[in-house]
Amino acid sequence: MPTTTFLVAFATLFATVGVADIAFIFAALTKHNTARQRFVFATRGVIIAGVILLLFGVLGNPILEVFGITIPALRTAGGLLLFLIAIDMVFARHSGGTGTTDEEEVEARQRDDIAVFPLAMPLLAGPGAISAVIL
Repeated sequence: MPTTTFLVAFATLFATVGVADIAFIFAALTKHNTARQRFVFATRGVIIAGVILLLFGVLGNPILEVFGITIPALRTAGGLLLFLIAIDMVFARHSGGTGTTDEEEVEARQRDDIAVFPLAMPLLAGPGAISAVIL
């Protein structure tokens, strides 16, 4: 039974993180960096994301309990947020939640180290991965 639970949790986390998507984003963000710099960014990003996920895996439920948030309420709120984003996408409205501003684009191009942001958080240890660890 524990092996099955681990495999289901791992598959859920793997699907939530979206490794293939992150690989393409990482390649695009580091196209002007050396192989050594890319290795350092990737290693540091994975370590930081791992610490974040472990922290929320251990402290996630107690934090939710402090605020009085139940797991069904968290699932309902997440579903509503996904529904609202889907409506914006269907009607091609720009809500700000699914796009970037010009200032954000300029800052992203000037970033020297992408290990913490955007690699570790939100790409590797984003809201979906954190909620998969908590649930």
